[in-house]
Amino acid sequence: MGGSARWRLASVLVVVLLLGGCGGETKQAALPPPASPTPSPVVPLTVKEAKGRYLAAVAAYDIARDELAEAEKAGRPWRTLRERAGAVVDANLACAGELRAVRWPAAAQAPMAALLAEHEVALRQWRLAAGAADAAELRRATRAAAAHDGVRQATRVRAALGLPPLRAT
Repeated sequence: MGGSARWRLASVLVVVLLLGGCGGETKQAALPPPASPTPSPVVPLTVKEAKGRYLAAVAAYDIARDELAEAEKAGRPWRTLRERAGAVVDANLACAGELRAVRWPAAAQAPMAALLAEHEVALRQWRLAAGAADAAELRRATRAAAAHDGVRQATRVRAALGLPPLRAT
């Protein structure tokens, strides 16, 4: 093949490739999804890690309940108490979410499940208190929530984690 024949052949191939690449619709090859790493099982916290995590998780909930109790003792208006009950709802939700996000040491798993169940019962009552239409409704809901304070369950969790017992208030 001579130089001009090669040139013509190369030109024809370029035109064919350009027309093939530019003409009509383009199809994109479906690529397989990127391989995701195999999720590793969540390892339970050590008892030492669990102690700190537990105390940090329950702190805001304990404070919110204490502030509501102090406001009640101080004779604050019921609407103020209702607002404090709303803060307890928020703190309860955050606390329970943090407690659920952890894989606790084996000895703490059953008492933690019981504590979380108690949180759910109390949460329903705290929500009623936060939405109370009057002082009597607020009082009823607050008492019902207090009946599910989780002290018994928290005592078992603390014992399983090697934490000192709750002090009486």
